[in-house]
Amino acid sequence: MDPTLLLLRWAHVLAAIVAMGGLVFARFALLPALSELDASTRDRVHERIRRHWLPWVIGAITLLLASGLANFLLFNARVKGEEWADGQWMRETNYHALFGAKFLMALVAFYLASALVGRGAGTQWVRNDRAKWLSVTIGLTLGVVLLSGWMRQLHTGPNMIAAGDGGVKIDAMSSRKPRRDEGEKADGQERQEADGSAAAEDRQAPATAGGGEEAAR
Repeated sequence: MDPTLLLLRWAHVLAAIVAMGGLVFARFALLPALSELDASTRDRVHERIRRHWLPWVIGAITLLLASGLANFLLFNARVKGEEWADGQWMRETNYHALFGAKFLMALVAFYLASALVGRGAGTQWVRNDRAKWLSVTIGLTLGVVLLSGWMRQLHTGPNMIAAGDGGVKIDAMSSRKPRRDEGEKADGQERQEADGSAAAEDRQAPATAGGGEEAAR
């Protein structure tokens, strides 16, 4: 595996773990615990958490965007370079549509996650109902994870796609154009088979003629 691709994948996965883990902890552990405190204490705790957690949220979002776009561009270039399914692999698998849906869901989740740890007046409506919007953000991130797993499964192992209405399967990786030396080798094999067939016919011709002469006598 390419070390660059491996590092990008690790960065993407680790950033996703940090972001989603923090959301789940806040929704199902932190908020229920804070609900037992008085309003002024809750506000002080939220402010202290915000100062410590905000850099992690910004870092995770930045890393997810950068590594995700880099992974997509590199994979797209690989598919085009290797001519998977004669250049039809992306269309056959609806890969671009899946990526678009994943990207839009991720952007909404990033906005809500930032608003939950922000302090601007424009996003105060999110913090006024933290439990609700934390649940929505977790649902969006879960959808992103499920779509990512689906997309990843499309290009691991044999890249099989449907070929025509008959349901016949073809290997997308084997659909690349043959190299010149492979074509020359195939042509040589075909010529050898043709020569062998012609020689067999020449050997059979005298035997057939001899049998005809005996029958005539």
